[in-house]
Amino acid sequence: MKSPPRSTTFKWWLIMPLIVARCVAELFTSMAYIDSLLDSSREVARIIDAYVANDERRIVELKRLSQLYKSEKLEMARGNENIITNPLDSFVLVKRMADNWRQAEQLMRYNAVDGIIQNYTGKSKGPVGLPNDEDVTGMAVGLMRLQDVYKLNTYDMAEGRIKGVNDGHKLTADECLEIARIAYGKQDFYHTLMWAQEALERLRKEEEPTADETDALEYLAYAMYKQGNVEWALHYTLQLKRLDPKHPRVEGNIKFYQDALNPEGVVQEPDPKVLSRPRNRRPVDLGIPERDTYEALCRNEFEIKEKDRSKLYCYYKTNRPFLRLAPIKVEVMHWKPKIVYFRQVMSDEEIAVIKELAMPILKRATVHNAATGQLETAAYRISKSAWLKDLDHPVVKRVCERIDMMTDLSMDTAELLQIANYGIGGHYDPHFDMSTNTNDYAFESLNAGNRIATVLFYMSQPEAGGGTVFTTHKITVTASKHDAAFWFNVLHNGEPDTSTLHAACPVLAGTKWVANKWIHERGQEFRRPCALKQDDYYDEQTEMNRGRKLWTKPESSAARQGETFGNSDGRRGCPGMLARVSTGETQVLRAASWSSPFVKNLMRRTSSKATGFLPWLLDLSVRISRESFRRGYRLPPLHDDKKRPNLVGQLPRPEALPVGPVSAGHVDLAIGSLRP
Repeated sequence: MKSPPRSTTFKWWLIMPLIVARCVAELFTSMAYIDSLLDSSREVARIIDAYVANDERRIVELKRLSQLYKSEKLEMARGNENIITNPLDSFVLVKRMADNWRQAEQLMRYNAVDGIIQNYTGKSKGPVGLPNDEDVTGMAVGLMRLQDVYKLNTYDMAEGRIKGVNDGHKLTADECLEIARIAYGKQDFYHTLMWAQEALERLRKEEEPTADETDALEYLAYAMYKQGNVEWALHYTLQLKRLDPKHPRVEGNIKFYQDALNPEGVVQEPDPKVLSRPRNRRPVDLGIPERDTYEALCRNEFEIKEKDRSKLYCYYKTNRPFLRLAPIKVEVMHWKPKIVYFRQVMSDEEIAVIKELAMPILKRATVHNAATGQLETAAYRISKSAWLKDLDHPVVKRVCERIDMMTDLSMDTAELLQIANYGIGGHYDPHFDMSTNTNDYAFESLNAGNRIATVLFYMSQPEAGGGTVFTTHKITVTASKHDAAFWFNVLHNGEPDTSTLHAACPVLAGTKWVANKWIHERGQEFRRPCALKQDDYYDEQTEMNRGRKLWTKPESSAARQGETFGNSDGRRGCPGMLARVSTGETQVLRAASWSSPFVKNLMRRTSSKATGFLPWLLDLSVRISRESFRRGYRLPPLHDDKKRPNLVGQLPRPEALPVGPVSAGHVDLAIGSLRP
């Protein structure tokens, strides 16, 4: 066997860098990796340069591709966050890198290089590889989802304009046609029609065509037919025949459309000037009955009624000794279901640590297929997630302890902290966090009962979109960095609260990081006691109407606007016997009100030197009185970490995420292990 010429002798030391990365799909599920693609493109340029030195026959074409990776087109956003915030820029970047790498791969795929290519695409040193066709498809579907939810115009999107976002790159005819192809492959002729039409219009304006006009005409004609526009389908097919008379499908399609219009006679060529405007009705999504409400909430089209707004207020939560020094700001967002917003409860430093811990272990979120019993990805949940234990870092443990103080619920049977990052159009359709079937043993492996409550931290600030909406009562919770939403998933009699059906809106611009903690029933017997009836619980709004306002001052103008946090006590309205206020205590609390006649009269009789002492004395007397009235109903002491049962090893792997659809939405049964 003759060895190859010396000029093409294979030099392994030049090609070894190919082994350090791979093509990784599912980049579209998480925005965390998009900005890293720019570094990957620089690495690809270096790899191609090394290989070009060993193959002069392909040097011209490979150098051209190398220059594309180095060019400003692929590095347009280095040092600029627009590549992450604008989904169109992200789509263009991923598509170009996937297309260019495919060409480079074909040029280099010969002789021993086949093994190197396989190593390059089959091994990974880091979490970021090169995008492939699946990533392009996922991003295109995400763009179409954004177009639907936020009612974006096709032309504006192709021009790089998205409302509320900095203008991005204009799409070429080829890029528009790629979106149409992907929609066609998913039998989505609604989007196929829009994007094929946009591709055709752009193609006819381009000085150097980026796509094949015959392809655009064929996709557009078939989409027109499927959407009920047979005359338009015939019109575009006749254009295709004039452009390419030898097209293999053109004659058959013309006859098919003519027969559909008039099976018994000859059909004249339709005149587009007299044809009615094409119909393009969006198909009904039978899987999401609440689709219209969900999308309208994401667009903030519902406003809170004034009678409901007047019942909402803010207060400082100071019912723990530690919280006397660092009170938590609480904003009541809704009453039934009770939804509150904890403000400024996670610092930038904590967010950075949690992201750093989660990045290496992020995996595509999966769901449980009820028919097959297998775990699989789903179109209604586009994100990547990871699970963090308290032992992973002191910050994780600190955050979990803070949740205890925020919610007054025990963390002994809470699941691990789940971190999620959403990609382009990343969303989660309407679903429940708890099991809606009382006979369902979805959480049997945890031996901790149903999910009683959810805490959702927002660790980033999307420029647009990304909020959490509750479709039953038409509530929108805007994603706000450092804050956390909290709600109970079950009623006080233990039955599921189906009014907590909620969804994550698609991220229109920017990136979305969240962390959630699911808290279970077991261990909350004295924290949130059960009731005989679902409505037999302490209703804070009812108590407020009776004059027992424990933490607000209605005489404050700012408080009337719901913008001010309340007085010094700030005790949370815990349900059940723990929160009931006796008549005697109410009298003491009323006497301690700074606006009551008793206090005003006492202040007038007290010298100015004693005024600083009086508030402290009254506060002390109220606390002593309160303790006496609640004797026997104290919250149990927090468990010592050393005495907690060791539940590790008895629980499923974090990636075991069973989810099944229900009549009113999906149930998020992504099970994480309990805290160690």
